[in-house]
Amino acid sequence: MYHEEMKRNPDPSVKRAVGDDAVPAKGHSTQYLPQDYRTVPGWGVDLDPKDRPSYPKEYPSDVMNVRGNVGARQTPDSKVHQSIEQPDLTPVFGASVPPHGLSGLLRDYAYQFSENSNRHWMTLILADRVDMFEHLIGDAFRGKPDNIIKEKGWTAFVKYPDPRRKQRLLTLGALALGAVAVGMAISKLREDDGDE
Repeated sequence: MYHEEMKRNPDPSVKRAVGDDAVPAKGHSTQYLPQDYRTVPGWGVDLDPKDRPSYPKEYPSDVMNVRGNVGARQTPDSKVHQSIEQPDLTPVFGASVPPHGLSGLLRDYAYQFSENSNRHWMTLILADRVDMFEHLIGDAFRGKPDNIIKEKGWTAFVKYPDPRRKQRLLTLGALALGAVAVGMAISKLREDDGDE
């Protein structure tokens, strides 16, 4: 299909059908393109793991760094989570917020699994949300609660009114009132059916 398209439309600006291969520039050489890609060494290597070129080399290597061996490494003062795919900690890592509380336990659980597992990433996302609530509660107990209204910018809604917002609130209020009225009517009909 590729070579036929080149013969029919040598101009790359000519619109092609969906799914056609892209036409290269006029100066592009096609002499090294194979007629059948199955003849290319390594074609379809993902079919069998034994045929993958990196299969025997997928284990951790002894190469520490592209610049050679790392001289000074950062030493951890607290617990630092480490991927199970890595043989040791990276030379430099972030340790400004050590794991703590329920969010720390969730992170401990998440790092038991590989990074290609959804369980790993979804648990880390949950741990971030739990950590946020832990800090909100901790700040409240220390006497410095967050001013959610000011931090979220809700005072700007009052200071700079938007006419569309009033319309939306009226529409939502009418829908809520209508839902309550329908619910009351349905419960009244059920009571009347139960009396008979």
